[in-house]
Amino acid sequence: MIDVYNPFDLRGNLRSYRLIDYVVNFKDKNMPAVIDKALDFIGAMDISASTPSSMNESTAKGIFKCLKDLGVPASADDIIARGNEEGWNPEFTQKMVRWAKKMESGERVVIKNPEYFTSYMHDELKALV
Repeated sequence: MIDVYNPFDLRGNLRSYRLIDYVVNFKDKNMPAVIDKALDFIGAMDISASTPSSMNESTAKGIFKCLKDLGVPASADDIIARGNEEGWNPEFTQKMVRWAKKMESGERVVIKNPEYFTSYMHDELKALV
């Protein structure tokens, strides 16, 4: 049943406004928490751009490297599912998939600005393994 919020009480007085009545979590419950958090970090980037900025590129590559080092590499299916769910630009999503696959396979990947992947991100991901 869908509960419709009525802004007026029984006497016709305006109730105080509630900004959020319900929070719904649409995330995949089967996804490991560390992958979920990593994709949250990526989702905070400019996902509408087809080509990530150099800062976002370095951050994403750092995230995928960290996940591999932690023994929990991101799968293409997880990235594509999150991209579709959150409306990422399809080209952006495919770039993320390519970098994740390269990182997982051990191919050489150049991270131009490794400082953009912060110790905060590393610690957050490591805490979830």
